Amino acid sequence: MGQQQSKGELLFQQVNYGNIEGIKSLRNEGASLEWVDREAKTPLIAACMNPQLYNVAKALIELGADVNAYRPGRHAGTPLHHAAKRGLDQTVKLLLLNGANALVMNDDCQTPLDVARTKGFANVARAIESHLCLFSGWLRELYGPGFLELLAPQLLSRKIWVVVLPCGSHNFRKPFKLLLAIYASPQDARPRTIIALWKATMEEPNFNQHDPTVIISDISTKSRIKLAADNESDMQQLLSFCNACKGIPQVVHPTFPYINHGPPLTTTAPPTSEDVELAMAINASLQSLTHDRPPVLDAHPSTESNPSTSRTNTTPAPGPHKEEAGPSTNLAQTTLGGPTPASAPSAPPISVIDDGPIQYPSIDSGPIDISARAEQKKEDGGSGGSSSCVICLDAPVEGACIPCGHMAGCMSCLNEIKAKKWGCPVCRAKIDQVIRLYVV
Repeated sequence: MGQQQSKGELLFQQVNYGNIEGIKSLRNEGASLEWVDREAKTPLIAACMNPQLYNVAKALIELGADVNAYRPGRHAGTPLHHAAKRGLDQTVKLLLLNGANALVMNDDCQTPLDVARTKGFANVARAIESHLCLFSGWLRELYGPGFLELLAPQLLSRKIWVVVLPCGSHNFRKPFKLLLAIYASPQDARPRTIIALWKATMEEPNFNQHDPTVIISDISTKSRIKLAADNESDMQQLLSFCNACKGIPQVVHPTFPYINHGPPLTTTAPPTSEDVELAMAINASLQSLTHDRPPVLDAHPSTESNPSTSRTNTTPAPGPHKEEAGPSTNLAQTTLGGPTPASAPSAPPISVIDDGPIQYPSIDSGPIDISARAEQKKEDGGSGGSSSCVICLDAPVEGACIPCGHMAGCMSCLNEIKAKKWGCPVCRAKIDQVIRLYVV
């Protein structure tokens, strides 16, 4: 007597037969959707390997099959790998629509996009790129010498299809790295050039120019590429491309980045007594600074007689943002995620006192003794350099935190805070560098 087949094995056989009703019946009886055969194939992987089983794959996904089930070994991977390997663009779109992770790498270190490019399936490559990319579209590449670009820019430029997208990874807890893929046309499966943006720098365009350009320099290959908008008047397209290279998507996908990063990592070592004492000193210094600072009154209170001139609005008017060409931007730290929260302001909120009509002080129109003012200013300048460190309250202020610029303490305390990554003692902003200042 032969061994009785399990319900999962029977369901797998119904997949090969294309019997959707039999699959649903066995599933209702408790058959597993993740049963694997001798080749480590699940029912969904088997369905994604056959172009005739698209409806079967759809039914399995609706029943709850794992779209990211991994098949180990060479030339294996997830259902998306197998569908991309056979050029099944409709199956690929079905998997992506239902949460398939297009960044998973198989045992050959290839993503589904890499598999589609290798096999030459341009339609599958475009489907995966459109789901992953932060930017895709036509741009102009300027490839001639600078003096010839001024004389005949149309003759020394060509249209290229550009895609900015994250690359595959084995560890999805780390920030994603971005790639710039350049195609001669969207009909090409393999890109002409791929630039690793974490190994490149970007010289941002000057949007005040008639035809602004952006320059991407590849540090590893010592090469560079100069790009402009497809249409000279389309500044928004070039701005979207620059933002994508920095990790800002052109279109935000609701499921991006398609992987749950898990809970944040916590520190394993408990804080030492030295850390606790330093934290207490910082908090005490901040509180003393807050209490010693006088309240700031509104210098221009609003009145009902002239509301248009009652308060000066310092908020910039809305409009297109224009960037001046400056130092190149390093793209090595590009990550995909939410915007970085702004640091809390160091000054207390402005309090407005409304006690009726304002009584302005009288103005002294007498002569001003300039020499006395100069001597007083000199004395104030001489005593200003004796400010104490807000942390140890002993050593003089010697250094400033970069980039916030707060002169808050001595070099010893500031370097210790920077090493512990606690942030500026005034505004709590990240400290990239501590520089020593000299008072003359």
